[in-house]
Amino acid sequence: SVDWNIRLPVNGSHYSVVAPDGQNILNEIIPVSGFTRAVRHNRGSATNELVFQASLPPLGYRTYSIARLSGKDSARPRLLKRLRPQPAAARLTPSIENEHLQVLFDPNTGLMKEIRNLDKNISLPLSQSFLWYNASVGNAAFSQASGAYIFRPDTSKAFPIAQKVGVYQIKTQVVQELYQNFSNWCSQVVRLYAGQPYVELEWTVGPIPIADHYGKEIISRFETNLQTGGLFYTDSNGREILERRRDYRATWNLNQTEPVAGNYYPVNTRMYIKDQKTQLTVLTDRSQGGSSLTDGSLELMVHRRLLRDDNRGVQEPLLEPGEYHNGLVVRGRHLIFLDTVESSAEQHRLWAQQEYMAPQVVLTPDSHDIVKESSALRHALPSNVHLLTLAQWEPDAVLIRLEHQFEYGEAVNGSLPVAINLLNLFSSFNIVTVQEMNLSANQKRENVSRLIWQSTQGIAAERQSGTRLDPAHIELSPMQIRTFLLQIRY
Repeated sequence: SVDWNIRLPVNGSHYSVVAPDGQNILNEIIPVSGFTRAVRHNRGSATNELVFQASLPPLGYRTYSIARLSGKDSARPRLLKRLRPQPAAARLTPSIENEHLQVLFDPNTGLMKEIRNLDKNISLPLSQSFLWYNASVGNAAFSQASGAYIFRPDTSKAFPIAQKVGVYQIKTQVVQELYQNFSNWCSQVVRLYAGQPYVELEWTVGPIPIADHYGKEIISRFETNLQTGGLFYTDSNGREILERRRDYRATWNLNQTEPVAGNYYPVNTRMYIKDQKTQLTVLTDRSQGGSSLTDGSLELMVHRRLLRDDNRGVQEPLLEPGEYHNGLVVRGRHLIFLDTVESSAEQHRLWAQQEYMAPQVVLTPDSHDIVKESSALRHALPSNVHLLTLAQWEPDAVLIRLEHQFEYGEAVNGSLPVAINLLNLFSSFNIVTVQEMNLSANQKRENVSRLIWQSTQGIAAERQSGTRLDPAHIELSPMQIRTFLLQIRY
C-alpha cells in the first residue's frame, strides 16, 4: 500500500473528504502562496489548497469523495493569526516538526540550521541554501563554454543567491510548512507532513536573470559536519548504489583540471553522504547532476540558463524563452532523510521507488455508480519486492517481472532473499501455467546458455537452469530480476 499527500487547488474554506468506507479524512485548507501565484500568472484563480493524506491499496486505486461545506470565514485570516511574525526582540528559533523529525531554522538568516531524528535521537547541524555558478564562456587557455551538453563553471566558487531569506510559517494537523523567499526568482517551502519520516523541500527557481550578461547554473547545497573522507554515493538508474571519491578515478591517475564539473555525477533518484554512524540522504524527483565538493557537503543542480553554445551539436545556447519570454521556471522536490547508516537503506530504497512510481490523481464528478476501491493483488508484496512489469502479452497471457529492490548487505531485513507465491498473488485473473523467460522475454530461461567468466575471485558459478520451476515458491536474491510469462484465465 502507498500513502500519498494530496494537494488540490480550491476556493472554499471548508471541505469534507470521505474515504470509500465512509470514514472522514482529516484535511486542512492552506492559502496559495505568493510563490505559486507568481508562477501561474493568470492561469488559475484558486485562493487555497486542500491538503489531506490518501492511502492506496497495492496495484489499485481508491476514490475519495470531496464536498465543499458552508462556512463564511476564509482560510487566510484564520491561518495568519497563527503566522504573524514576532518582534525581533522576542523572536524565537523557527521550527517545524512531526512525530519523527524536527527542523530548526536560524532566526537571523531564516536558513535551515539543524535536523533532528526524534526516533533515533540523532541531531545533525545542517545548512541548506541556493547558490549559482558563473557559466564559462571559454578563455584563451580553453575555448570550451558551458552549454546544453557541457557543465563548465568559470570558477570553483559558487555565489549565494541570498545570505538572508524572508520566512513565514504555517502549522496545521496535516502538515507544517516554512516558506523561504531567497529572491524574486528563487523560493522554497520546507514541509513536514504528519507521520512521514522525511523533510520535503519544494523549490521554485526561475526565470533566472541574465541582465548582468552572466549565464547561471543554480544548485541546492547542503552543508553538515559529517566526516565523509572525500566519499559520496549516487544511484545508477535507481538500482545499484555507486561509491564516488572526489578527484579520483579507479582505473587511471587523474589530473583534475575541472574541480567542480570533474566531480559531478548523474543522480537519478538519490544521493547520500555518511560517516561511521550517521547518513544524510537526498531523494530527487527527476534526474539531476550532483556532487560533494567538500567533506560533509552535498549539492544538486536544479536549473540552468546559459548564454553561449557549447558547440556540441545543438547550435544554440541553453536559453529557452518560455511562455512569457523571460525564461523558464522550474519547480521540484527533494526529500531529506536523516538516519543511522544501518537503517538508511530501508528508508531510501522504498521511498525512492514510491517517488518514482508516484500515484496518479484523477478528478471526476462524484458518482454512486463507480467501484470506489479496487486492487489487482490479493495481498501486498513483501516490502523488498517490486512488481516491475505487468504487461498484456497475448489475449490469454501476461508478462511480469519481479525485482528485489535491495543490494547484498545494505539492510538487515531488506537484503534477505525472499520467496513469492505467484499462484495466489493476483486477484483479477487465475494463472494456468508459468514459464520463466530471460530478462528481455525473447527466450525461455531454460534455453539460455551464458559464458562463464573468470574474475579475480575465481570462476563464477554457473546458475543452474534445469531446476524445476515452482510457481508457489519463486525466490529472489538481492538485486535480482526474474521474468515470467503467465498463461491466464479470467
